[in-house]
Amino acid sequence: KEIPYADRINKLPPTTRLFYDEPNRMEFEAVVLDIFDNNIVLDGTLFYPEGGGQPADHGKLIIDDDVLHVIDVRMVNGVVVHNIKEIEDKLHVRKGDLIIGKVDEERRMAHAKHHTATHIVNDAARKVLGDHIWQAGAQKSTDRARLDLSHYKRITTEELNKIELIANRIVMENQRVQTEWMDRTEAEQAYGFGLYQGGVPPGDRIRVVKVGDDIEACAGTHCTKTGIVGPIKILKTERVQDGVERIEYAAGEAAIRAVQENDALLHESSNVLRVLPEHLPLTIERFFGEWKEFKKENARLKEELAHARVHQMIEKAIEVGGVRIVAEVIPGADNEELMIVARGLAGQDDVVALLASDFEGVKIVAAAGKGAVGQGVNAGMLVREMSHIVGGGGGGRPDMAQGGGVDPSKIDDALNSGTELVKEQCTNKQ
Repeated sequence: KEIPYADRINKLPPTTRLFYDEPNRMEFEAVVLDIFDNNIVLDGTLFYPEGGGQPADHGKLIIDDDVLHVIDVRMVNGVVVHNIKEIEDKLHVRKGDLIIGKVDEERRMAHAKHHTATHIVNDAARKVLGDHIWQAGAQKSTDRARLDLSHYKRITTEELNKIELIANRIVMENQRVQTEWMDRTEAEQAYGFGLYQGGVPPGDRIRVVKVGDDIEACAGTHCTKTGIVGPIKILKTERVQDGVERIEYAAGEAAIRAVQENDALLHESSNVLRVLPEHLPLTIERFFGEWKEFKKENARLKEELAHARVHQMIEKAIEVGGVRIVAEVIPGADNEELMIVARGLAGQDDVVALLASDFEGVKIVAAAGKGAVGQGVNAGMLVREMSHIVGGGGGGRPDMAQGGGVDPSKIDDALNSGTELVKEQCTNKQ
């Protein structure tokens, strides 16, 4: 990807990354080294640039009475570039100006909690699933995070509950989160290539982060102690590809909000069904069983009604060219009902059924008995023509077809056209 102003950026010294030295500090002073378009480069910054699955910090840069809003932060060859919301001619910033930076603390801490939680969940998952698991990807945000793990089978509910329990034990132990810059070779000798769960960082020196028994090379922002993370709530798990399980979770206040949302849904469901929350599973199971029985009964009644309609409609059939045509509107009938009636009519060898309804626009079904098909009737062509008249489309086999459209006012025209086309098909065959 092409980097704008790459030549100018490459001439600047590396930015002092204050967010590593003072992770809990949210306000700082710095000197402007360069400014171009909506971008400002400082000699040092507390703003974390996007990387390692962690979004960039947001916040403000203040110079005199001007407040500039930082909406994105990127690292380019060791230089941190702050993207500003305001357009350049309103910035009133010059090289050498002293500027005050204020990081959005709520956003930063939400990211830090979810990043530390990712290491904790990784540690807990390894304890439950085994040492074979490997981090295949991770993403953090303010309200949740996700961790992709290589694993040979689906994670069970029991395993997920154990992972969540162990993760929260690590939080409650309030262990110190240790960070250390180490020579790459020294770090590899001490901890092995398991360091690179989150990818292999560049450079001869790498930042090693220890959270519980999880030790990784990591450049993200973290809580100083696991207790600061707050509760960890696993939200769901899914199989994202063969051999990779995704665990989605929330930490801190985000976890509490997630639990509250689930509780609200639980209580809303119990209020709708007028039972206590603990009785919901049995009640839902009973309702589902009753619904299946009602569905069977409804299907049986539809069949009975269809047979009754078939006998009535046959009496109104028009005899043309050796076939009997039944062209009828069945108000409010869905596609299934039309198909049942059409099959019943076409069960008689010489019958052609042209049926329509005004359900959700227009539904059209045509069916022809074996004898009628032998006379040249093609239900697919009939439906195509009729559906075109009502502003839609359709088609199918010579003996059965379905379609529809959007203009119920043209249903009678469609049936009349279908009837005339049947006459033509039979005449052409003769």
